[in-house]
Amino acid sequence: MIQALYIFKSMSKNLLYNKSFQSDEKLEMFDSFFSALQTFVSELTDSSTESLNTIELGEYFVLITRIPEILSDLVIITHKEDIKEVQKLISKINEIILKYQDLFIDSDLKPERFEMFDLKIIQLILSDKKLVAGSTLTTDQSTILKSIWEQKGALSEQLREDLIKQREECQVQYLTEENFIEKYRIAKKLIEISEKLRDDEKFIEYQTEAKSLKDEIKDRRLRLHYYFNKVKESIRYSKYAETYSYLYSFCIKLENFAETRVIDKYKNLAKGLLNRNKLPKYEFKKILNEISTIEIKINEDLSFDFLLKLE
Repeated sequence: MIQALYIFKSMSKNLLYNKSFQSDEKLEMFDSFFSALQTFVSELTDSSTESLNTIELGEYFVLITRIPEILSDLVIITHKEDIKEVQKLISKINEIILKYQDLFIDSDLKPERFEMFDLKIIQLILSDKKLVAGSTLTTDQSTILKSIWEQKGALSEQLREDLIKQREECQVQYLTEENFIEKYRIAKKLIEISEKLRDDEKFIEYQTEAKSLKDEIKDRRLRLHYYFNKVKESIRYSKYAETYSYLYSFCIKLENFAETRVIDKYKNLAKGLLNRNKLPKYEFKKILNEISTIEIKINEDLSFDFLLKLE
């Protein structure tokens, strides 16, 4: 089975094209693993020549073919059992690439042409049923990671000690951090350090932790938007009892996302709605104005720009 296909610029190692034959769910779940793999294969192209290069990676092979017409390298990852089939296919893939070589030279082309190229590659791969069924890279993460690291050479003792110290400090931060966004950032740092330490167990462990946190953050973001939209709708129709309920639910969903002072500020606004009959009109109007600006302020408090990158 073909696992992935890449086209890298030979000199800069910039990724020009990437087609992974994994499910979207696996690509997201094991994003750190695929990122490490992509970085590794881009580095392999340094040693490629005009002829086909083959590098063993556990139960898989990495096939690298130089395409001088576009000053790039075609990289295919496939299972050992399928290498002969893939080698036969490479010339056909090259034909498609050369037919669309303007894609890799001219950056101002229309997206429709890239979509045509992408479709041609997919159709070619899918035309050989032997290459679209079988095991996947994710089932052999540990073996593949070890194979990658073995080819990079040993770490110096000083570097290993420094990395272990960094990881221990991050682990303490990770265990004590309650904010999910910060915890996610620390998890990504732990993945990075574990990769440098060639520690496959910790790499996979923190990759799983990061995926869980990422899912929770995305889910919580949706819920926050839902409750805030309900807050705006209920205020529009002066249904202040409903506004209180939705705003209080909004505050609960802020737990592990925002600082206590931020949550308390919004809870006080909710209490103001509950006690509206005891407040002067000008003070109640001020509360409504503050609630109406929550969307702007919460974007700053929760770094929604960061959350959008998780989509």
